[in-house]
Amino acid sequence: MRGIILMNVGTPAKCEKADVQKFIGDMLADPLVMGKPEWISSLLARNIIAPLSASKSLKKYQLIWRKEVPAFSPITYYLQNLADKLEKQKNVPVEIAMRYGEPSFSDALEKLEKRCPLLHELIVFPMYPHYAQSTTQTAIDEVGRIFYKYPHSFRLKIVSPYYKHPAYIKALADFAKPYLEKDLDRIVFCYHSLPINQIEEARQKGKEFDYVYQLKETNHLLAEQLEIAPNKIIVLYSSQRSDNWIKPYLNKEIGDLPRMGWKKIAVMAPGFLIDNMETLYDINIEARELFLKDGGEDFTFIPCLNDSDLAVESIWKIISGV
Repeated sequence: MRGIILMNVGTPAKCEKADVQKFIGDMLADPLVMGKPEWISSLLARNIIAPLSASKSLKKYQLIWRKEVPAFSPITYYLQNLADKLEKQKNVPVEIAMRYGEPSFSDALEKLEKRCPLLHELIVFPMYPHYAQSTTQTAIDEVGRIFYKYPHSFRLKIVSPYYKHPAYIKALADFAKPYLEKDLDRIVFCYHSLPINQIEEARQKGKEFDYVYQLKETNHLLAEQLEIAPNKIIVLYSSQRSDNWIKPYLNKEIGDLPRMGWKKIAVMAPGFLIDNMETLYDINIEARELFLKDGGEDFTFIPCLNDSDLAVESIWKIISGV
């Protein structure tokens, strides 16, 4: 029997300042995220960055938090729904895990082992299609650290970046098509920005680690699948923390589009399977406001695949090697 763990970056446990501060501190204390030695990352993250940014981040989370009772973060809500649908439709046990926060990979693994004593293969599916040390690599390291701590009777498989897998590209295109049936001047592909030095170091290792190369492949294949001319696509980056991150920045450039005559746009984030702060706030709230304020007329936000049937089918095909 195979078991699957869907692994995402993480989210605060609750929409409260203490939880937001803890999440920020835990994530940025990771040296693979900060790109600094562990002791420096931990000191900066937990004692300076997290306390200073918690209030501002909390206000953003309050705008995107799900309203169910009990309330959930969007990541937890969609990821759990996706796991439930994948398990039901494909008759395979599925758990969810967060690199930072709960449920941890350790918790998900323990739960899966209890449910499936005859497990022969564990498949870990990272919810980020492109390689980055701050997402893919830290997830791989964490999974390995926990899994190989003790012997297991089943093997481990971690799904490689699937930025150009036909099933993923087709799912993105099929999901986006209904949003693109209107008259649009441009389509924006938005990705998470990363430090330039991290991108360059990874690029030197080869294409399987090259973030920019992988994004370009996704862009080309997605545009081809959608039958969109390359000159109608704009690539922007969000969530930068300094000026030494890859550009052009979404929140700096989006207001220029109306002045260039592009007043009707659609924006999607092919680098995420699940909606999160970067999509629901940075794109659908902040970028929308900036675009309309500077003369834009129509801003169409295309959600991530989330818990759609297209997400289920694409994940299953990627795992199955179809």
